[in-house]
Amino acid sequence: MNIEVRTFTRTALLDHLDRTQPGQGREALDLAIVPHDWLGRLVQRDTIGELPTERALVLRQRVVAQAMAAVTERGRVFGYPLSAQVLALVYDPALFGHPPRSIAEILATHLPPGVLPLALDLRTPDALAPLVGSLQGTLAAANGDLLWHLPALAEVLRRLAPAWDSPSGWRACRGSDLESLQLQLFADGRLASFVTGPWLLEALESCGRPFAVMPIPPLADSAAPSRALVGYECVVVTRESRWGDLALQVGERLLDARANERLNRTTRRLPVLLRAYESKQAGGPGSFGFLRALEQGQFVPSTELWNQGFREAEQQLDRFASPGHPPAVGEIAAVLAGGPR
Repeated sequence: MNIEVRTFTRTALLDHLDRTQPGQGREALDLAIVPHDWLGRLVQRDTIGELPTERALVLRQRVVAQAMAAVTERGRVFGYPLSAQVLALVYDPALFGHPPRSIAEILATHLPPGVLPLALDLRTPDALAPLVGSLQGTLAAANGDLLWHLPALAEVLRRLAPAWDSPSGWRACRGSDLESLQLQLFADGRLASFVTGPWLLEALESCGRPFAVMPIPPLADSAAPSRALVGYECVVVTRESRWGDLALQVGERLLDARANERLNRTTRRLPVLLRAYESKQAGGPGSFGFLRALEQGQFVPSTELWNQGFREAEQQLDRFASPGHPPAVGEIAAVLAGGPR
């Protein structure tokens, strides 16, 4: 079997799938790897096909329940989940007597001069979602909308403000190439903890500095647990494919135990197969912290309401993090609401 692999940016792939295939001289895609939160949109536009019942039954026996939910719309299965991703806290165990129990504990820890306590990407709602959710109690409405209340977000940022009370702290939480900067600071012993995903494990393992991984701890006195957002990468088959049966076979083969393990080990994503959790064959020691975050995490609904709410949350955070200096604590709510700084 010969397979041609085509690469797209995230935006270009969504645009390609959104349009009727093949259309305007473009070659049709037979299958695509997409984030699971696109599925609702692709199903609504009749872009992707449903898995045959017998294949869906086999899939249910092989993958974890949450991964199965990621490819299911109204009881119908529309893809093969390949891998999962979630954010967690990476920290230097030499700087903490025990795994941090709260964000306040991290910020209050006595650290050597010049060492920043915590860094995270202030421009992405994913990094702040566990903390916002811990104040609100949940992030997902019954209709699949994102619950992202300004008072809760402002309170989270107010409590996090000590992390960026210096120019170097502010730089470590916003700007370009942020993951590389945070990794370098951590490797140099100038950053005690930061929020990232499993894709950084290989770099952490090779940097030569001891590290540990745990779910993002809550704010002190939170009303609910701190639960990171969980996303899945999925294989979907397009309705216009002339090779639908072959495409389904390819998707199924990517969930072969050895193939899926090799794929996730290469991309540093988390497994979806039940056997990976039963055998604990999910990677090195750092992986288990991410697996804990995955098991405790909050599933992202695949609704247009959620995606729209997420984009609005990104705009809020962009207003907060764009300037070269942080707002005063008393100005945070007004800045998030679009007021002048």
